[in-house]
Amino acid sequence: MIEFNSIVLLGRDPGFVRKAALGEDQRFIELHVEDAERISREDRRYGRRGDLSRIRDRFAHGLRFFAVEEDQGLVAWFWVAHNCPRYFDELCWLLDLGATHAWGRDAFVAPERRGRKVLTAMMDLAATLDDRPVRYLSDVSASNFISLRAHKSLGFKRLATVSSLAVGKRLLIRSLPPACIPQPDAIRPERRMLWLTPQEQEWHRAHIA
Repeated sequence: MIEFNSIVLLGRDPGFVRKAALGEDQRFIELHVEDAERISREDRRYGRRGDLSRIRDRFAHGLRFFAVEEDQGLVAWFWVAHNCPRYFDELCWLLDLGATHAWGRDAFVAPERRGRKVLTAMMDLAATLDDRPVRYLSDVSASNFISLRAHKSLGFKRLATVSSLAVGKRLLIRSLPPACIPQPDAIRPERRMLWLTPQEQEWHRAHIA
């Protein structure tokens, strides 16, 4: 198995707000691990995987799930790693984000709600839940031009591009961590070439979410 990844890292400064508003029939909510089955059903309603075990793993790793709800169900959502580690499995980096950083993941808006700034409003509301300013971070495949344009419209700026080449299950050739993100403390982030030990392989699998 050979897998190559080229990933753009993006950031949005604290306090950036677009002032987009939800519709009168829309509600901003946060769901929790006890709502995992509902999240899975809503995901599958749009023809997506709805992987229940992965949803539960994400909650177990400290990720938060924010959504926009209408009477018929959820119409938009995204995951956020905030005040917890973010495991960047493509590069085997474990980043401790702390309280001042939030890493957004897997944003989704129902096709019939796109173009209405639902995601913008949801992100702005999520950013104001805590007392201190939060800097948003995100990552997108360098070939995903649609997502890159969407991030730009949300106020994100390119910070760096990193890459990794995995050969089999143990050899990883990767970029060094750029200074523009919180510095990782695992797995051996100072090494460009990484040969995973069996213990590190097991640790790596356990942290993927």
